[in-house]
Amino acid sequence: MNCNRCHHTDEAHSKSENNNSLMRAGKCQIPTCTCQQYLDPIQEIDEDLL
Repeated sequence: MNCNRCHHTDEAHSKSENNNSLMRAGKCQIPTCTCQQYLDPIQEIDEDLL
């Protein structure tokens, strides 16, 4: 899945060693990217449906 902010894959974002949740993925590991937090596009769609 791709980040809604930077459009890089979730694998490009840092993950906590204790948690594999996408909701807690951190900044993008791509050297030229300034995205600081993974934003799940599914979460945004869910909020629109509410």
